[in-house]
Amino acid sequence: MTEENKPAEEAKEQAPVIEQPNIEQPSIETPPTAPAAGTTTAPEPPAMDDIDDGKAFAILSYALSFIGIPFFLVPLIMRNNNFSLYHAKQCLILWLAGMIFGTISTLLMAVCIGAILLPIVAIMLFVFTIMGLIKAMNGKAEPLPLIGKWGEDWFKGIQKV
Repeated sequence: MTEENKPAEEAKEQAPVIEQPNIEQPSIETPPTAPAAGTTTAPEPPAMDDIDDGKAFAILSYALSFIGIPFFLVPLIMRNNNFSLYHAKQCLILWLAGMIFGTISTLLMAVCIGAILLPIVAIMLFVFTIMGLIKAMNGKAEPLPLIGKWGEDWFKGIQKV
């Protein structure tokens, strides 16, 4: 060995070796995962008693909306039956969609697009109302196509008391 390398080698030999203590990592338990944001769990189907008791109000909510009477407000205010409340929320989203799309179509009449859009929207809302009426008569609590999920999400805070 050369004299230049001796001090470096001696320093390596004399340097104390520090041992790291054996530290066990704590086990991390993952909590059960919640549904992702923006997704909803399927609503619990109403009991047969609820369906029988609320069927009349559910049917009237859709049937009277054909002639412009917002009867769906009665189950929304009473909140004593899950089945009628579910269909009242679906009917409410139909009314809101009708008002929003009706206003947009009326404003677009200035550029002639509204004249085409308004009848299409009216027919679509009419068909959705009939579909909701049929589901209420059959005792089914299923969302309306396209807009029914919004009704479930937006009005999920309105529940039976």
